[in-house]
Amino acid sequence: MSVTPFVVGQWVRGDKFYGRSSLIDEILDGPRNLLWLLGTRRIGKTSLLKQIEHLTVSGKLGYFPLFWDFQGASDPKELHLGFHDSLLDAGDGLKDLGIQLEQVEDADLFSSLNKVRRQLHLCNRRLLLLCDEVEELIKLDQRDPSLLGKLRRALQSPEDIRSVLASTIRLWALVDQRTDTSPFLHGFTPPLYIHNLSNEEALSLILQANLPDDVRPRFDDQMVQGIRTRCNNHPYLIQLLCKRCIELGNLDEAIDQVAMDPMVSYFFSVDFTMLSKSEQAILHLIADQDSSTSNSIQKHIPMESSELGGNLQRLEHLGYIHKDAERRYVLANYFFRTWFCARREAPTFQKASLQLPLAELANKDSTLSLESQPLLLDDRYELIERVGMGAQGVVYKAHDRLLRSTVAIKVLRNEYAVSEEALERVRREILLARDIAHKNVVRMYHLGLAGGKTYLIMQWIDGQTLSKLIAQRGPLPCAWAKKIAEGLAGALEAAHALKVLHRDIKASNILMDNAGEPHLSDFGLARLLEETGGTSHGIFIGTPDYASPEQANSQILDERSDLYSFGVVMFEMVTGKRPFVGRSMGEVLELHRHATPPDPSALRPEIPRPLSRLILSCLEKDPSRRPQRARDLWDALIKI
Repeated sequence: MSVTPFVVGQWVRGDKFYGRSSLIDEILDGPRNLLWLLGTRRIGKTSLLKQIEHLTVSGKLGYFPLFWDFQGASDPKELHLGFHDSLLDAGDGLKDLGIQLEQVEDADLFSSLNKVRRQLHLCNRRLLLLCDEVEELIKLDQRDPSLLGKLRRALQSPEDIRSVLASTIRLWALVDQRTDTSPFLHGFTPPLYIHNLSNEEALSLILQANLPDDVRPRFDDQMVQGIRTRCNNHPYLIQLLCKRCIELGNLDEAIDQVAMDPMVSYFFSVDFTMLSKSEQAILHLIADQDSSTSNSIQKHIPMESSELGGNLQRLEHLGYIHKDAERRYVLANYFFRTWFCARREAPTFQKASLQLPLAELANKDSTLSLESQPLLLDDRYELIERVGMGAQGVVYKAHDRLLRSTVAIKVLRNEYAVSEEALERVRREILLARDIAHKNVVRMYHLGLAGGKTYLIMQWIDGQTLSKLIAQRGPLPCAWAKKIAEGLAGALEAAHALKVLHRDIKASNILMDNAGEPHLSDFGLARLLEETGGTSHGIFIGTPDYASPEQANSQILDERSDLYSFGVVMFEMVTGKRPFVGRSMGEVLELHRHATPPDPSALRPEIPRPLSRLILSCLEKDPSRRPQRARDLWDALIKI
């Protein structure tokens, strides 16, 4: 069997294309006109775009596809040339519709794009822009950020255009793009991950099910299983291994060759460097332990549960890790494990010495140790122990020498301390939360600067987060959950009375003291109700697992959005789980938009029916059907 049907290193479509049916359905029939396909190298991003082009070129679906390759578009001229090449490639299709190239070509890129869209609209076609290698725009942003603003508006504004971006994880850099208007990725988040194939899709690829039976490869069941498990259903690795297996006539030899292939090592290496330091450290730890749980990872890499969960979820989506039969995290496939273990470096998280300069406190991903004596901040605050780590910085339990009291101190990371925009958000958090005089709201004291570090002083709550409490205990006793809900409803009433909308109500933002009382924290995403619009960034703000339908749709929010998120928290307290669980951020948001939540009392019969009905009323999709004020919610809780 010397002839191989497998294609390695090139894009495919038609009979050579396998799988991705759910992604294709989402792109062509889903509700979003702006989609971002995110995946590692060699996962098949270009092939997916080419397959979509292949499926829509006939016009039966009402689209006119235009494949636009951004590779090499490091300046405006190259970007325009890339679009010109796209028009040339689609020239025959345009002519079939009676559109001549000279009608749509223009010296200005955005004028040309507009002309194409308008001409297609006259032909009852929607322009389907399939943009590949979009991470090249990072270079353009460095040269001319305003150009990306124009491009974003061109891709997003008209209703008769659907834009699909495909990129590696490097494009995340544009999520926090600094601009006077919305960043380029406004509207494209959350991304759709292009991950490994399903078992059925991988089987079809291995057996080349699209080909006539007489030219299909002949692999027995044991070989098919060996290929699938070694590759973890990664399409590029499957095709490479199958090709080598046919050429060598021996699966074991083929496996050894692929494991040593320099191209495989190269794309693993490039992708790995794009991961954050925290994600790299998680992979190191999982490799060290062979398999890990969330709890075992958190013991060695201290970070908030929500942050760790986000990192693990993204690593799963990107195909680096998966869960084994015992629900423990392991490295994803044989070839990645082989490469990773061969190039192992020292773990990112290491103990730091007590002589570590104060100015570096929040910039080390290492596990800071305060063993023999506490460090002193601003000649006043003794840092006793580190209690958490988040995107903004590191949180410490500290002793205030002047007031002889215990406080919490968040030492900001350098990238936040030097960013005026980030500092403004911290100042805003203090100003918004400081005036909320309620016993169930964590108090903010002041923002300070010492030793080159910016720090935030907060009330110390001796306890744990509500999310950790639920993870440890499972569903809470209904009476206790009701009492917690009453306290939080009072906190929200106090915040809303001052026109402060929290926008990130979730179990990990609720601190439980040792007396069992809740304290609402983290007003970093809060805003005043009088302010219009979404956010300065214009992208999804909040936490998907707790997002209201209007939040999921990036609409203007009011108090009732906080009450929906609060309903999710109440559901979680009494059932031990959230009402909606999905395989991706996009799926969870879609469930919040349209799915009916389960009845809590059906999941746990001892939940009082009035409490169950109140929770479901908070989870109504239509805000007008929810309790309209936090006070209404509090009154209802008191009567139960």
